[in-house]
Amino acid sequence: MNGKLGLTLFIALLLTFSLGCGSESLSKNEYTIATGSKSGVYYPIGETLAGILKIDYPNVQLKALETAGSVENLQMLKEGKVDMALVQNDIAFYAAEGEAMFADQKITNITGIATLFPEVVQFIVRKETGIGSLTQMEGRKIAVGSKNSGTYYNAQQILTLAGVWEKIDQQFIGGTDAMKELQEGKIDGFIFTSGLPNPSIIELAKKVEITLVPVEHDLVQKLVNSYSFYFPSTIAPNQYPGQIAEVSAVEINAILVSGPSLSDDDQYLLTRHLFGKPNELGQSHPRLSKMTRNSLRRQMPIQTGKGAYKAHSEAP
Repeated sequence: MNGKLGLTLFIALLLTFSLGCGSESLSKNEYTIATGSKSGVYYPIGETLAGILKIDYPNVQLKALETAGSVENLQMLKEGKVDMALVQNDIAFYAAEGEAMFADQKITNITGIATLFPEVVQFIVRKETGIGSLTQMEGRKIAVGSKNSGTYYNAQQILTLAGVWEKIDQQFIGGTDAMKELQEGKIDGFIFTSGLPNPSIIELAKKVEITLVPVEHDLVQKLVNSYSFYFPSTIAPNQYPGQIAEVSAVEINAILVSGPSLSDDDQYLLTRHLFGKPNELGQSHPRLSKMTRNSLRRQMPIQTGKGAYKAHSEAP
């Protein structure tokens, strides 16, 4: 046999038995994805992904599970209770590095699949307080999220660099309670990390006048330089009632990750079929409307899985 021909056949055989093994078949009939509460964004995104997968694999079910969010989702992945999960990229970073709420509990068996959409860190105050900057929060009652939540660490990092973290009256309450207390005048403001616009904040703004406090441009740059998971962002005008000007902000990303129960081959096929046509996927849910092939590959704070990397590499 000609040497070059033999080498070509050998390479072809390797490719045939490489990731995907030349097969279009997933190894299971049911997969699970941890999301968030049904009233939030993550759960409907999970259902959207399930619907997309059903087009190519009508006999395969992707089951969206309602959860408490990113922290619980990562624990479920670690324990092999779910195959995939939607999480904030900063929370995934903490898990992989064993920091913040995952101090001494490093999770090493998770890998990234795709970056989905941005979530903006929003600083909301009652308009009547006159607060127009982060430094003016000094001495005010500000809800910074429940301790060890993602919002809590967003607030701590941003307000520490702004020089006011130790100077505010920190209220350790979550978003739902914070909105209620702001409406009742019990607090002056709160921090909330979510996609734009957030429906709950829209409803709040219909009941009480609010102001979105900007993260000044120089502080945005400091945050981006200090933390790998922050990106510059803006809140466009008219996202909320009474908000007529653009607001400078920072954002993190919602990402899809997988755990040890998902094989490399399955990860490859799922990534290829879920994200092979991002424009069509974007039409299925408004949060995914700006998704592109490049945004799917946006820097992740954790290692991209072998299957996902192969699928993204094959895409034009």
